[in-house]
Amino acid sequence: MNNKKIKSLSTKIVLSTGFISFFAIIAIFTVFEKINKEAFYKIEVEKAELIVSTIEPLVALNMYLGLDGKIENIALQLIQNPNVLAVEIFTEKKLINQKKSLDYLDEVNDSFIVEREIFKPNSSVRLGTIVLVYSSENYNKLIDRYTTLIVILLVMLAVVFFIFGAYVKKLLYPLRKIAKSLRNYSPNKEIKIPCIQQNNEIGLISHALNDMQKKIMEYSTKQQNINQVLEKTVKDKTLELRQQLYIDTLTGLPNRLSLLNDLNGVDDGALLIINIDDFKEINDFYGHIAGDNILKKFANRLKGMFNDIDHIELKRLSGDEFALFFMYKPSLEEFIYIANNLVYHVEKMVFFHENNELAIRITIGGVFQLDGALEKADIALKAAKKQHKSFLLYDEGSNIEEQYKENMEWVKKLKKAIETNRIVPYYQPIFDNQSDKIASYECLIRLIDSDEKVLSPGQFLTIAKKSRLYSKLTKLMVKKSCQYFENIECDFSINMSVEDMLDPEIVEYIKYQLETHNVSKKIIFEILESEGIENYAEVSAFIKEMKALGCRIAIDDFGSGYSNFEHLLQLNVDYIKIDGTLIKNLDTDREAQIVVETIVDFAKRLGILTVAEFVHNRAINEKVKELFIDRSQGFYLAEPQEKALIAC
Repeated sequence: MNNKKIKSLSTKIVLSTGFISFFAIIAIFTVFEKINKEAFYKIEVEKAELIVSTIEPLVALNMYLGLDGKIENIALQLIQNPNVLAVEIFTEKKLINQKKSLDYLDEVNDSFIVEREIFKPNSSVRLGTIVLVYSSENYNKLIDRYTTLIVILLVMLAVVFFIFGAYVKKLLYPLRKIAKSLRNYSPNKEIKIPCIQQNNEIGLISHALNDMQKKIMEYSTKQQNINQVLEKTVKDKTLELRQQLYIDTLTGLPNRLSLLNDLNGVDDGALLIINIDDFKEINDFYGHIAGDNILKKFANRLKGMFNDIDHIELKRLSGDEFALFFMYKPSLEEFIYIANNLVYHVEKMVFFHENNELAIRITIGGVFQLDGALEKADIALKAAKKQHKSFLLYDEGSNIEEQYKENMEWVKKLKKAIETNRIVPYYQPIFDNQSDKIASYECLIRLIDSDEKVLSPGQFLTIAKKSRLYSKLTKLMVKKSCQYFENIECDFSINMSVEDMLDPEIVEYIKYQLETHNVSKKIIFEILESEGIENYAEVSAFIKEMKALGCRIAIDDFGSGYSNFEHLLQLNVDYIKIDGTLIKNLDTDREAQIVVETIVDFAKRLGILTVAEFVHNRAINEKVKELFIDRSQGFYLAEPQEKALIAC
């Protein structure tokens, strides 16, 4: 509590009551004094006027009769009155009589003057004026007595208030003692509260406070016990949460967060990341319970392998990924030996599930430094999988990390291009080989970068598929191509992957755009022959749905890598686009000519039109026509442009 001096409640009560009473008495005194002074003054004036009123008829009669002697006698008689200081009688023109008392000069400045006109008896004719100077001595005596009485009253009231104040302070003194004892009160500290033995409110307060203190002390003791229990509980829970935070619940191994924490606390060391190959197949085939059991057994076997090595700690990073953290850097030879030895021993491990023998294989990525260790080990792991190696050590001199950074930059560039509407179709005409006129256009995707440079799909489509942006590119191409050809009387084609055809959302989006822009009769979907086209059931369902709307279908890159004429029998297609690898040397490559002749002959028998891609010079163009290929497409004829050259 603040140590600043505090005025007692009794003092405040007495002072406030005294001030209020004082000002009330002053106000009452002022009002009464004014009223009484006026009353006393009026009484004295009325006395003087009564004297004048009494003698005025006699003086008027004597003046009318010319009896100046009698007027003199009246004046002398008035002067005998101790309160009359002077009498003056005037006619219209002069003073006819004046009498003054002996005290006139001493009291004239503090007296009442009463003046009255004298009229002719029984007439309104004015004869003169009588002036009476009346003493205020009696008035002053009355005022003095009144003032003395008021002073006596004020003194008596002051004595009463003093006695009242002393009584109040005495009455409230026990309460002040209680207040002082409570000034430094604390729930954990017992204080001595005066026990007032009075049968009044203060006594009740004293007893109530003592009872309250006992209960508060009891509650405080219980609260302290509860706090101690809570502190212990919180400590235990914190330890439990810390274990949950840093320990993997399935295997009991330290987790990824534990590894990150350890990496920050060690200056030099090494790291191996271990991934179980194709573990998803075990989960899919045998179920997640079986998968979890194998993970636990695998973790226990790894622990058994490295339990005796103090500076190596085994951790579980994620589902099928583990790590060996070397807290002290071994020699490079030892590090590589441990990794290869681990691969060797894991390949010999056999796990059982419901009488089934299960073997696993692992891929390891290693890093022989701790700067960015987790990221670099992960890069090495992915590179090992890509190169089909069991173990790969991260090499600072390799460009793996640069490739990752470049891929990330391409992802950013793709996202930015999608957001800023810089993914656009370019249009390459396809010519009819009989009329040499444009038969249709192929819509080819392009990315316009921030420098207005036009980028071809070979630079970004692979990254788009990896980053799950491919479906957005497909939608943009479908929408913009349909919009462009909505009011152009010409056929146009769009490349469609098997992945697109198997995506219900993409299929619904295509149908919506076809209906919105009314281009079902104009559009041709080009399906890549090498991208899972052998999944006839799924691909056929898409083809049937599109052809029911009036769309046409082409197999793109037919003959690339391998060709299966069964595709033409199983799928109801309208066009075959012969791959550029067969066309680019068609004028000189006899084997290519034979393959192309076979494709053209087979297509004509089925009533399917053929299109030659990659027609890049005059000789190729003439050879294409010579082999009766229906249509041609290539840079020799026309390059892809931002706008279609002419309508078909």
